[in-house]
Amino acid sequence: MSGAWWTKGLVKYKESSIKKAVPLINRKYELLHHLSESELLQQIERLRKEVVQHVQPSHATYTAAALVKEAVRRKMGVILHDEQLLGGYAMIRGNVTEMLTGEGKTLTSLIPLFWFGLQGKGVHMITVNPYLAERDYLQAREVFHFLGMTVGLNRSELRMEEKQSVYECEITFGTWSEFGFDYLRDHLIYDPGHQVQRPLAYAIIDEIDSVLIDEAKTPMIIAGKSKAAPDLYYICSKFVKGLRENRDYERDVETNQVMFTESAIRKIETVFMIDNLFDLDQMTVYHYLLQSLRSQVLMEVDRDYLIADGKVHIIDAFTGRVLEGREFGDGLHQAIEVKEGLQLSEETRTNASITVQKYFGLYPQMIGMSGTIKTETEELRHTYGLDVMPISTHRPVVRKDAPDLVFANKEAKIQWLVKEITALHQRGAPILVGTTSVQQSEELAERLSQVHLSCQVLNAKTEREEAEIIGRAGRKSAITIATNMAGRGADIRLEDGVAELGGLHVFGLERHESRRIDLQLSGRSGRQGDPGASQFFISLEDELFQRFASDEADAWRESWKWGEEGASAQPLLRFVDMAQNRAEQQMYSIRTMLYRLDCVVHRQREWFYFEREGILHSEQMEDIISRSVSYWMDVCVERLCPAKRLPEEWKVRQLGQEFGLTNSIHTADLMTPSEIRHQVAQQWLQDWSQFLEAQALQKWRSSWKERCLRLIDQCWIEHMEILGSVKQGIHFRAIEKRDLAEVYEEDAYHLHLKFVRKYHRAITREVIQEMKDLPAVTLSGSA
Repeated sequence: MSGAWWTKGLVKYKESSIKKAVPLINRKYELLHHLSESELLQQIERLRKEVVQHVQPSHATYTAAALVKEAVRRKMGVILHDEQLLGGYAMIRGNVTEMLTGEGKTLTSLIPLFWFGLQGKGVHMITVNPYLAERDYLQAREVFHFLGMTVGLNRSELRMEEKQSVYECEITFGTWSEFGFDYLRDHLIYDPGHQVQRPLAYAIIDEIDSVLIDEAKTPMIIAGKSKAAPDLYYICSKFVKGLRENRDYERDVETNQVMFTESAIRKIETVFMIDNLFDLDQMTVYHYLLQSLRSQVLMEVDRDYLIADGKVHIIDAFTGRVLEGREFGDGLHQAIEVKEGLQLSEETRTNASITVQKYFGLYPQMIGMSGTIKTETEELRHTYGLDVMPISTHRPVVRKDAPDLVFANKEAKIQWLVKEITALHQRGAPILVGTTSVQQSEELAERLSQVHLSCQVLNAKTEREEAEIIGRAGRKSAITIATNMAGRGADIRLEDGVAELGGLHVFGLERHESRRIDLQLSGRSGRQGDPGASQFFISLEDELFQRFASDEADAWRESWKWGEEGASAQPLLRFVDMAQNRAEQQMYSIRTMLYRLDCVVHRQREWFYFEREGILHSEQMEDIISRSVSYWMDVCVERLCPAKRLPEEWKVRQLGQEFGLTNSIHTADLMTPSEIRHQVAQQWLQDWSQFLEAQALQKWRSSWKERCLRLIDQCWIEHMEILGSVKQGIHFRAIEKRDLAEVYEEDAYHLHLKFVRKYHRAITREVIQEMKDLPAVTLSGSA
């Protein structure tokens, strides 16, 4: 109890001390306000020197914030208000800030960007999509140039040299995915001069909840193409179509996963004529079958993906956008193509991957901001060690948030919603309706057209007109339907005269799995003191209740007593909250489990990158190769000449062949494995020295650097594929009644040992083959 009280008190103290900074910043600002431009530049240069020399006076951060306020005033004609100063200073002090939609988070971020940019290590301003990255960069560029800062925009289409230049800037704007993919690409190159990123230092993340929470389940993947086996995909797809739920497979609606039943496994083994579906040798069949089942049961067109130009396009569940250039991994994309009768594309093979959680964990300092993050305080603190500081609004929020209106079925909900929209439209009030899928938005648009109401639809099919659609949403009589407003990045500004009509009216067509998404939708109304209203229309047939509270929802429908007009009775609202809390807990549990599983993979990834960097920057490749040979020598001596067997039982001839030795190995009674190993090493080193003397070393080293990188990459890719298959089937291990993360860690450890042995063996065998191919006169013991 005392620990919790102490922690809470500490946070309060930090908040109060941060709030005391605002008048001090404004006092500094008043002094700067009257300076000439040259005098202001002298102030900036003095601060830069203090920061670089690490002799920062206590007022340095106040001065930095004041300089930003003055620069924004001079270059943009905008004066930052106290709440923006507070949010910016809170981020300088390491906090995540919660600032509601329309409060000016973009300008607020300029304060920590300037401060961390002064450190000279590079600060990354991270956004959720390219449009926001470019918009924010263009808006901030002149301010930072005025402050003497170099600033760049990281875009996917940049050439290597251009990316290197962008990363050398003190401030770099870009999307979270582009920064992550650059990190992965830097660990795939064969020339150190081709790396683009500097060592990671500071990250400031806009919409930090969208990046660190919503994207946490999806890894960033750089993939190569491998030829899919079309016959097997078609066979598996046809096979799973004949399977029945509960008899052949079970679906966990909460986690959105499927698994084969015991009877289905026996059926598969009979039809495909295999002994054990879960043998490593049968992983391909199991993998194709599972992905075919997932595509049939879990993936739905116009919700999870859409079909355009004969191709499958992924829909981002959190933003409603099409994820350009992305594919479902591990063959799921191809399974959907077969299901939809499309031409089969090449299957992707993972060359490198990292989760959002682990990538951003690589930054020594990470902060951010969001309009709705307070609900995820526990997860941010537990997973990332971040504290959240809510910032009060500049003007009071006067939006009226009506209680949810609950209906027994979807049809009654839609009818009542159309009636409400019609009445508001006749008054001239603008309306925004938030939906959860493309299909839902199009169905509502069709229902509105039946009563002669036209609307603008913003979803994955119309996102190219996003800015225009949002720009018109605040006009009189406008009706806008949007699949998720999270991360849209543009404020809805009210047309003249709309405030007198009550402002923007927002309706939610369903509650989401997370309250944050609902709050983001409501927050589109009532920005900067504007009037507005919001309400959610909910049906007991909605997906939230079907997945997380189906039995309770059935009971409510059976005892329904409120007719067709909907109800906001407290017991109903408590049920809605319960279902949403259950969904949030389930999603948190999934993210936590994925995080624990990825911690296992990440430790191995760090080992791999360390080894790979050692090869990449090595000037003495012969040392790298000698180390591999030595490692494989230890393995072979232990396997072929074990201490528990007598010397006459040792397989010394095979040992000599393994290392291409030209002289025989001598054995004797009471000889130990270490003595045998010494003999092998001595002969090997003699041959190795003579081999190296015959080489043009610089050319040879260059060739072998590339060969070693190719071999370790190939072994790593194969290792990651096996680890991925193990992760996919980890839920089958629940029968062992053990912690699944511990089971996975144990399996991964043994697989990693195999991976390391495989890599060192590959190096050894390639170099020995090269030595054999050399003219015999150079080798010891030769005629």
